[in-house]
Amino acid sequence: RETVAGEPELGFRQSNASSVASHLARRPTVGRSLPHHIMSSQLPTPPPPDADDPPCAPNSDAPPSPPQLQVSLPDDILEEILLRLSTAADLARASTSCTSFRHVVAPRSFARRYRSLHKAPVLGFLRADFYAAQSPHPSAPVANALAQAADFAFSFLPNPACWSPRDVRDGRVLFSAVSVSEGRGDFIDATSNTFVDLVVCDPLSRRCIQIPPVPEDLADSVQHCGMLDFEPFFAPASDDVRADESSFKVICKVLCENKVAVFIFSSHTGKWVSIQHHGLGALSNEVVDALYARCGLHRRHYAHGCFCWVLEWMDKLLMLDTREMKFTIIDLPPNSHGGRLAIVEAGEGMIGLLNIGMRTLDFYCKVWRNKSKGTKEWQHSTINHPLPNYHWCIIGADEEYLLLRGISLDWPWFGSSSQQRPDIEYFALELKTLLLERMYVSKNKMMHAHLYRGFPPLLSPPSI
Repeated sequence: RETVAGEPELGFRQSNASSVASHLARRPTVGRSLPHHIMSSQLPTPPPPDADDPPCAPNSDAPPSPPQLQVSLPDDILEEILLRLSTAADLARASTSCTSFRHVVAPRSFARRYRSLHKAPVLGFLRADFYAAQSPHPSAPVANALAQAADFAFSFLPNPACWSPRDVRDGRVLFSAVSVSEGRGDFIDATSNTFVDLVVCDPLSRRCIQIPPVPEDLADSVQHCGMLDFEPFFAPASDDVRADESSFKVICKVLCENKVAVFIFSSHTGKWVSIQHHGLGALSNEVVDALYARCGLHRRHYAHGCFCWVLEWMDKLLMLDTREMKFTIIDLPPNSHGGRLAIVEAGEGMIGLLNIGMRTLDFYCKVWRNKSKGTKEWQHSTINHPLPNYHWCIIGADEEYLLLRGISLDWPWFGSSSQQRPDIEYFALELKTLLLERMYVSKNKMMHAHLYRGFPPLLSPPSI
């Protein structure tokens, strides 16, 4: 590599910017390198231009400079790239970086696709109040921002003290009417033996939609059959990315002395429909006993498009298939300990039961949808897990996470008469990876709560 005599060779280790610039200024720009015996000081210096001299005309023979390339990706390619951003925060930063990104992200169809591809983050849980995830949970900053921006006192509801949360899905909250004497927090674990008013609300936009009552001709079919329990909850969201994200469905399960009925409200049609009643046959008395014992019916699980209720003390599982709107009752493994039992998906056509033990996870699975293939008996296996040595209880669940309440068995008050109240910790357990993340620490022991995940889609299109 040839260099100018007396000058060092230019390399990446040269750190002095002025010497680099001086070195480059002394290098010839066209042709071969100068011989070593010619020094830069021997080069003739051109005279300074005279102020009266006319400017030099441009060289017409010089080749034109190449045009500057402008790289522009089609919108459909940009959309596929932006859809692969892992968090909503990254997507928000990208959309503010340039107008072309904002143009791709702005349509509501993009938001629907993004929701369908990315798991909604766990932001906290809701009972009478909202409990935002605390640090070091990865969602803590977003959860705290949501708690400050949203109205979780639900002051925008008509007569806010007369509503109690019954379900949460996609950031929306379903409330049922209660009397002021019962209170929002006291009613959450109770049952209702009458049809009650319902309202769906978005705490972030402070909007709500009051659901019309069930028509009398539909309600009469169960009101004279010993109505025992009225349980409203959200239907799962549609998998169709083209569906209107502002729409929703509410399912109401009604248990009577000898039958169970389902009523469905669609915000798209604004109407209720009823599903054929299914008699419980010989199980009716047991279901009544289980209901009054409040053994499991207050906690729903969701797997393979089915809502499931564990009938504790009976070792049975009540399942509602949301595709066919039919009920099924199947036997559970004996001594399955419903308070620590979760219903999970165990593969195609397989249903699983996850029982949280002291140091292990007991896992049961069986073929459910296609009984012509595989075994009809529960298959049992034990999984070692790194869960702490806690007393565990499942207090909430959805199709992807469990909400766990844990109390350390190492506290000295266990087995003693100490009046000291222990720390009660609340965790989110991801079912697919068995990743356990602590969300909240409190002195209050909660028996039931709703996981709060993601941000609610608008209940109605924005307007000015």
